[in-house]
Amino acid sequence: MTDNLSIQLLAIGYHPEIMQVLHRLMNSHSGWQGDIALSLEEGLQQLSDKTYDGVLLGVGVTPEDEATISAAIEKQQLPTRIIRHYGGGSGLLENEVRTVFENLQHK
Repeated sequence: MTDNLSIQLLAIGYHPEIMQVLHRLMNSHSGWQGDIALSLEEGLQQLSDKTYDGVLLGVGVTPEDEATISAAIEKQQLPTRIIRHYGGGSGLLENEVRTVFENLQHK
């Protein structure tokens, strides 16, 4: 695995306690910078204000919300990848993120 992965992440989820943990986990990785949004509206605003490499979809984000987020990313013609985060701690988070971005590097 590549250890020097530098990425900007936005995590969108609707449970504040879980999102605070996710924020801490994202920012504990060298080269990762993570922000959180606690509502769909907040997430869409952050996507319009800043370019992210990846958007993590967390607890409570519905398929309809995901479609709205995806449409916003496409409308802005951003290279942002959407990653569904299923929980399970820092090891799973790291694997979810690294798998997406390392696959892009090898194409």
